[in-house]
Amino acid sequence: MKKTKSSSFFEGALVLVVANALVKVIGAIYNIPIVNMIGGEGNGIYTVAYYVYTAMFTISTAGLPVAVSRMVAEANALGKYEDVRRTFRVAVSLFTVIGGICTFVMMFFAEELVNMIGNPLAYHAVLAIAPSIFIVSIVSAFRGYFQGLSNMVPTAISQVIEAAGKLVFGLLLTKILMDRGCSLEIVVAGTIGGVTLGTVFSALYIILVRAKAGSGIPEGAVQTAPSAGYSEIARGLVKIAIPITIGASVLSVVNFIDMGVVLNRLQDVGHSVEDANYIYGCYNISTKMWNMPQALIVGLAISIIPAVAAAYARKDYLKASDTITTALRFTAIFSLPCAAGLAVLAKPILSLLYYRRLEEVEVAAPLLVILAPAVLLVALQSVTNAILQAVGKEKMPMFSVLIGGVIKLITNYTLIGTPGIEIYGAPIGTTVCYGAISIINLVIISRTVKGVSVIKSFFKPFAASALMGVFTYFCYMPMSDILGSKLGCVVTIGLSAVVYLVLLIALKALPKEDVLLLPKGQKIAKLLRM
Repeated sequence: MKKTKSSSFFEGALVLVVANALVKVIGAIYNIPIVNMIGGEGNGIYTVAYYVYTAMFTISTAGLPVAVSRMVAEANALGKYEDVRRTFRVAVSLFTVIGGICTFVMMFFAEELVNMIGNPLAYHAVLAIAPSIFIVSIVSAFRGYFQGLSNMVPTAISQVIEAAGKLVFGLLLTKILMDRGCSLEIVVAGTIGGVTLGTVFSALYIILVRAKAGSGIPEGAVQTAPSAGYSEIARGLVKIAIPITIGASVLSVVNFIDMGVVLNRLQDVGHSVEDANYIYGCYNISTKMWNMPQALIVGLAISIIPAVAAAYARKDYLKASDTITTALRFTAIFSLPCAAGLAVLAKPILSLLYYRRLEEVEVAAPLLVILAPAVLLVALQSVTNAILQAVGKEKMPMFSVLIGGVIKLITNYTLIGTPGIEIYGAPIGTTVCYGAISIINLVIISRTVKGVSVIKSFFKPFAASALMGVFTYFCYMPMSDILGSKLGCVVTIGLSAVVYLVLLIALKALPKEDVLLLPKGQKIAKLLRM
């Protein structure tokens, strides 16, 4: 049974890892031509609107999906099947109301929001993306329900559909509006409108899946405990969701305020509004690349909540500790080589992708080098937040995120307003912010869950990533001389991945017992001669 449950966790995580990787690939296919079409200034407008969307998205959907997933997993583990059904019904009602309110605020206060940030050109883009908040809120209720039952497939497919819709409609609307000679702010509104259309198709899919699959509870399952009332379930959801929402909203609001800090502080040191918007757009190119590796981590963060919550409900603390330790190890294994690779190949990678915007690449590449260490730190923040939420410590991330956010605002305000540092202060502030959050969370986890080994989980993957980074550094120049910069970059990345896998095996950083838990684990272990 232990192996079966662990396998379920890893299979669910793997499904989401693959789906999120595909979403990131689709996002890259979307972002690269979009940036090449609308340039740094258009990207600055897009980023402002998207940050407004992200802030409202966080407020409406950050806490409740986690609460739904956790309560469904706990009720299912204890045989409270009617509670599973009732939790879903309550969640859909709550999400509909909250999503509607957030969409209303975003639409009717769009002008005030963009003026407060310092970029009024983003007004139409904010209006174009506002309806997606309402739609995504409802979709999140369905996703949380399926995740609580350890069924990650509907979440994965709906995310891919949403990304594909954004790609198709975003590019199509951008092209049509540009061909008609529309102003840049209207073109960007069409670009970001693709996000809204993508959410519509995602919602249609997941609603149809729920209608076809039913409750997801096996036929003949017998209720083993009394059912909770709807009001009790609602109170339980809100009790879990509020601290999670506050914690996530704090960071989202910090990023929202920080966007204004960056734009305004750049103007304080002598840049015009247009120059500040352009520089911020270039910085956003580096942050998009920095965020791509998170596709490998999001699946772990989502899957670990029901897995650990179910173990805690059964008082199987050893199982919870083993799952947490393995999740931390995989976080290191996935994120550390990405950090090393981006640090060494920042400019070649950006030049390969944004070949029509080499002027912007010159600005973005040094910023990405500074951001590279934060690949691990933001991954840790995501996973450790999920761990604390799963073990009933959902209030703790609220405080760690608040501390990290305050540090970021102070760092950015100080450094960006310093001549000679300016925009370079932004990635420094981001790195320090996520570093503080991760350290605080790891200390709390170590004291809460006995048997979790943090240092042991990270030491060997770090050594393998460092050695791979050295290989990447010395490999790129010969490859680019022989094959050219673009093909040389691709070949270097491929060779570095092979070297990293060999180092993981040589250093025994990937335990056989973890490999066996993966789908086709026996064949993988045999292939790797473990």
